Amino acid sequence: MNIITQLVILTLSLLLVNADLYCTNLYKDFKHKCTPSLITIRSCCDLKTFSPPPGIFKMSTRTFGTADVYCDTATDGGGWIVIQRNRKDSKVNFNKNWIDYEKGFGNLTTDFWYGLEAIHCFTQTGQWEMRVDYQKNDKTWSYLHYNQFSVGSASEEYPLTVGQFTGEGTDRFVSSPLNGMKFSTPDNDNDKSSSNCAEKAKDGFWYNRCSHINPNRQPPWVAGDILSIAMKIRPKDCITH
Repeated sequence: MNIITQLVILTLSLLLVNADLYCTNLYKDFKHKCTPSLITIRSCCDLKTFSPPPGIFKMSTRTFGTADVYCDTATDGGGWIVIQRNRKDSKVNFNKNWIDYEKGFGNLTTDFWYGLEAIHCFTQTGQWEMRVDYQKNDKTWSYLHYNQFSVGSASEEYPLTVGQFTGEGTDRFVSSPLNGMKFSTPDNDNDKSSSNCAEKAKDGFWYNRCSHINPNRQPPWVAGDILSIAMKIRPKDCITH
C-alpha cells in the first residue's frame, strides 16, 4: 500500500470518527434536554434522525456562524430551512428598504424574511433546492418546487438562481423569468419594468416585471388569493442525509 492510499484511508477514517461523534453528541442532546431549541445543529437535515416537530433551532455553520432558524421537519421528508413566511392577516410590515431585506426582519414564530446575506451564506456552498408552500382562499394547499436555488453576493446585489420547476401550482420563477434578476426594494430598483415594482407592491423581491409573484406583498401573491405562503430551502443531498 503506497503512502497516498494510506493518507486517503486515514483522512476518511478521521471524517467518519468525527461524524460519528457529532451524531452521538446530538443524540445525547435530544435525549437529555427538554427544549429542542437549545440544541445546536449544523443543518435542519440533522433533525431527520430524531423527527422533532417543526420549530426553531440553533444552527451553526462555518459560513454564517450561529443563529436561530425555523426548521420544517415534516414537509416532503423534512430538512427545510424556512427563509420566508407571510400570511394575509400578517402583523409584520414587509414594506421595508434594502438594509432591512439584507439583514432580515419579522418573527420566526409568525411571519418574517430571513435576510439576503444569510440566505446567500447558506447557499454559497453545495447544491440547494427550494420549495414554496402556499394556502389558497379555499383553504387548499399547493406547492412549487425548484431543483436548484442560490442567491449571489451583496456586491452583485443578491442575484437569484433557480432551476427546473415541478409542483402542483403554476411556475412563477423560471417562466417569468426571475433567473439572474437582482433583488429589488422600494429604495433600490433592479427590475426591468419602466416603474419600480417593489415600490408599487410595497415589498422587496426579485422582480423582472411587476405582475409575476409577490410573496412579500400584503396580502401575498399577485392576485391576492393566497392566505399564507412560505419559502423553504435545503441541501439537495438532504433526503439521503
